[in-house]
Amino acid sequence: ERERGEEDKTSDPGTTMSVLLLLMLVAAAVAAVRDSPRPNILYLISDDLKPELGCYGGNALTPNLDKFAASEGAVLFERAYVQQAICCPSRSSFLTGRRPDTTKVWDLKTYWRRAGGNFTTLPEHFRTSGYWTVGMGKVFHPGFNDDAPYSWSEPYFHAQDHGLSENMTLCWNELNCNDTDVVDGKLATRAVQMLQAAASSPDKQPFFIACGVHRPHLPWNVPQHWFDLYPKSSIPLASYPDPPKFYGSARNYSWDPQSGPRHCGPLKDMHPPLPEFATVPNDLARQFRQGYYASVSATDHNLGRVLDALDASGLANHTVVVVQGDHGWSLGSQGEFGKKTNFEIATRTPLIIRVPAALRQALNFPPSSASSAAGSGIVRSTALVEFVDLMPTFLDLAGLGLPPTCPENSRDTALCVEGQSLRPVLENPSLPVFKKAVFMQYAACMHDEMIWHDACENPEEPLVMGYAIRTEEYRYVEWVGFNKTTFPPTPHWDRVLGAELYHHVNNTADSAAESVNVVAMPEYAGAVKELSQQLHAGWRHAKFG
Repeated sequence: ERERGEEDKTSDPGTTMSVLLLLMLVAAAVAAVRDSPRPNILYLISDDLKPELGCYGGNALTPNLDKFAASEGAVLFERAYVQQAICCPSRSSFLTGRRPDTTKVWDLKTYWRRAGGNFTTLPEHFRTSGYWTVGMGKVFHPGFNDDAPYSWSEPYFHAQDHGLSENMTLCWNELNCNDTDVVDGKLATRAVQMLQAAASSPDKQPFFIACGVHRPHLPWNVPQHWFDLYPKSSIPLASYPDPPKFYGSARNYSWDPQSGPRHCGPLKDMHPPLPEFATVPNDLARQFRQGYYASVSATDHNLGRVLDALDASGLANHTVVVVQGDHGWSLGSQGEFGKKTNFEIATRTPLIIRVPAALRQALNFPPSSASSAAGSGIVRSTALVEFVDLMPTFLDLAGLGLPPTCPENSRDTALCVEGQSLRPVLENPSLPVFKKAVFMQYAACMHDEMIWHDACENPEEPLVMGYAIRTEEYRYVEWVGFNKTTFPPTPHWDRVLGAELYHHVNNTADSAAESVNVVAMPEYAGAVKELSQQLHAGWRHAKFG
């Protein structure tokens, strides 16, 4: 995660001739997918994307992703949760199909192949199964050579704009340039080129194309016309802008002290510094929200270019498309600006999966399978799902078979998963129950870097882990002592340092439910006991049905 604005180290096709040469070489190496018996995969990931899209009822203007969500065969997941709300642990998890306690990635500097085991990744499995796998931008977390040479058929691509996108002087910059001048616009151009190369290839190799754009991750540097969509005077503040009432001892482990925007602009330069448990001033909060919304709209534009190119290629009917974030982001709710918590707003992120009608038929989806026809609205699922479900879902839809469930200690198991295929929900989005609960966690040492916490720099860290369970009605969190040295790690359930319980009345996913910590209220004692038992039993006991 570029918390301090590290810039992509890049290779950028600088001239028309080099681009043409690249396309010629790629076309020679790729498969022409029209006649391929296996579906193609187009995988689009946006960094720090909360459900702020129009199709989720959010404030950002996102016509392209709204159109995609309403397209035939698409299912929008209303309640999709990551395993840890920070980039490296989350991506390491969903790209291996394993949870953070298995990858042993809880911070921004750990590579799962060294810490957890030499696990097969999602693109790696596609590559070894005969797919042409191409990656660009931020798919894996930076710093580990983008998991080359394991995951990719082609040299990995990073774009360059000479620091324009990553200027951290402010947390936002209204850029005087075109969309194609900045990193994310160049990544969209690269993805378009790869789709064109695949469409023009004379061979039959299916593709797995993954494009990870950087916005709306800080800094919110996008062309000015995206800021113009959101006059600052018209931007509302968060509905529940204060830390939870009755936060209790959990606050010392749960609260993130605005650690994202402390790395740039006004908070970085504030003297004296903003206190640990302080909230962001209202005027600055509006400025942050404007920058975030502008970045989401810019992201929508860039991903829309890629989706339009897929339609123009003639490959859309044979391509599974997945659009997702890597975790959410708080824009002032619960007093937070950032992720790095176990709150709903940090762990919930957009997930939209489209399996077009022709593929549904080829995959033997039932004839009654819910699928929106063009213009008939958005098909939504309210099932509880989690991002460890993505890897088995991809492999299931591609006909590559379902990997086995990981054993308790899977350190030496190259290919296994700790989630379930979402195919039952894609076949029937109105399925009332898919999982009884979903699980996430957060290491207390990862709240900020060298201010009040050490970003897990101490080799003994993390020593305190916050484990959370989300059911239909509740979010329950225990902050407990933690021993990372065992396989799997050992949570000390007998050392509860703080607890949180949030009641999502009527199964809502909004912030109102998490404005009051009800864990100590006598009327919730029964729920606390039951949820604590479920949390300790873990994900293996919360499967389908």
